[in-house]
Amino acid sequence: MNVLHYTQHVLGIGHLFRSLAIDRALAPATVHLTTGGPAVPLSLPANVRHHPMPALKMDSQFQTVQTVDLEADLESTWQAREKLLLEIFHEVRPEVILVEMFPFGRKRFARELLPMLIANKARQQPAVTLCSVRDILVEKEDQAGFEKKVLKWLNPYFDGVLVHSDPDLIRLDQTFSRMQDIACPVWYTGYVAEGPTLSDKRSAREALGLDVDARIILVSAGSGTVGEELLEASLEASILLQKKLPHQLIMFTGPHAGADLRSRLEARCHGQRHVFIDDFTPRFADHVLACDLSVSMAGYNTTMNLLTCSTTGLMYPFDQNREQRMRLTALAEAGYLSILEAEDLAPAKLADIMKNAISTPPHSAASLRLQGDQESAAIILRLTDKESPA
Repeated sequence: MNVLHYTQHVLGIGHLFRSLAIDRALAPATVHLTTGGPAVPLSLPANVRHHPMPALKMDSQFQTVQTVDLEADLESTWQAREKLLLEIFHEVRPEVILVEMFPFGRKRFARELLPMLIANKARQQPAVTLCSVRDILVEKEDQAGFEKKVLKWLNPYFDGVLVHSDPDLIRLDQTFSRMQDIACPVWYTGYVAEGPTLSDKRSAREALGLDVDARIILVSAGSGTVGEELLEASLEASILLQKKLPHQLIMFTGPHAGADLRSRLEARCHGQRHVFIDDFTPRFADHVLACDLSVSMAGYNTTMNLLTCSTTGLMYPFDQNREQRMRLTALAEAGYLSILEAEDLAPAKLADIMKNAISTPPHSAASLRLQGDQESAAIILRLTDKESPA
C-alpha cells in the first residue's frame, strides 16, 4: 500500500515528529512523506520515503509566509512546490492521502493542496483522503468564517478526520463548533505519544551514558524557535539550586535556536561542571524517561513524551494562542503536570519550584489514551481493507 503523507511545519517541529510516529506505525506500508518546512535532523523509519519541497515557514507572529532561504523568491517557490506536489501525487498513485492539519489549519497552503485534492477526486479510483489534526485548534478572529471555509474544503475532498486526542480530556468541538456539519466520519485516535525506546529510568540512563545515581534535570525548548527565556532562567536557577541540591542539568536548546543563544548559555555555565548543553537529540523521549524532572516548553509532542514516561514535569506554555495553555490546564487539573508562569522564571523562584518538583512523585497517565499512532494506523488500514498492525 502506498500512502502520500503531507505535513508542513511552520514554526515548531511537533507536527513533523507526530507525522513520523504515524508513518512508523503504518509499516510495512510505504509512506511517501512530503514536507515543506525548515530542515530538521531526521531518522526516517525504513518504510518512509522523504520528498522535501522547497522550504517555507511562517514568521513568529504567524502573519506571513516566508522562504527559509531568504534569498529565494517567494512566488517562484510557491510555483515550484505546487508543481512538485502534483508530480509526487501522479508518480506515487497513492491508495491513501493523509494531510496533516489542513483544512483545520495551514489555509495559506491551500494553493498547493487543492490542485492535488481535485486531481485525486478526478481519478477513476480516488485515494482514501484523511485529515490528521491535533486536539485543539488555534483561535481565529473570524471564527464563523474560518469554520465555513474548513467545511468548504473538508466535505468535498476528505473521507475522514483523525483527531489526535483523548475525548475524555479534550474534544475537537471545544474549538470547532460545527462538528454536526462535517459530512465525513470523525475518529478520536488518542494522543500520538511516541514514547521511550527503553522500559525504565535505570536502563535509559545506562543506554545514554548518564550517572545512574545522580539527580538529573532536563530542560528543553522543542524546536528552539521560541523559549529563550525559559532556557536562560532554567540555567540560572540550576546554578543556584546546585548549591542546595546537587544535580546534573541536561539542556537541549532546539535545532532552530540561534547560535548566539547557545554561545551565551555556554559562556554563562563556564566552570559549571554539572551542566551539559546540546541543540538536539533523536532520543528525546529516552532522556525524559532518564530524568527526575523535566522543565520544558509545552508543545504537543513534548507534553506527550512527558506523559508516556510518567516523569514529573514543569511546562511553560507559548501563549501567542490558546492551544498549549488549554491543553496544559486540562492536564494540570487532572494532576499530570505543573504549569510555569512568566513570573515563575525569576531564577531564585524557579530554583525553589524545581527543588520542590524534583521531590514530587509523578502522576501516572495510564488512564489517558496515548496510542494515537497505532490507532491512526489501524483506522487507515481498516479503511483500505488491509490487515491492522500488531
